[in-house]
Amino acid sequence: MRWLLLLSGMILSGSLIDIKAEQRPPELKAGQSILVVDQTLTSTGWDPAPGEKVRAFEQKLAGNRLSSLASCSGTGVGYCRYDYQRSNKRLVVVTVPASQSDQAGRVARWWMESVKLTPAR
Repeated sequence: MRWLLLLSGMILSGSLIDIKAEQRPPELKAGQSILVVDQTLTSTGWDPAPGEKVRAFEQKLAGNRLSSLASCSGTGVGYCRYDYQRSNKRLVVVTVPASQSDQAGRVARWWMESVKLTPAR
């Protein structure tokens, strides 16, 4: 009985299983509109975090003006990358063009990366 209490205490405190939300990627679905995904992410604490300013042709390829747009490929399938950050996690969302040219890109895949935080000076 004592070991059961110890084990359940470790699980509830997160010592045995890491239950922090920051460790799990958000629940996205392939095929979702990037406009819907962007609204959901920004309303749940994910901040747009592209590394550099995008060029005009990339915004045109993306078909939107989302501040999370990091880059777009001018060749091949036409993938676009959107970056978000919350705490020390970066979420990368990759889209493909929508079937209709007047629609925003559709989510193809996504992943999370750890980001090294630097203290403010």
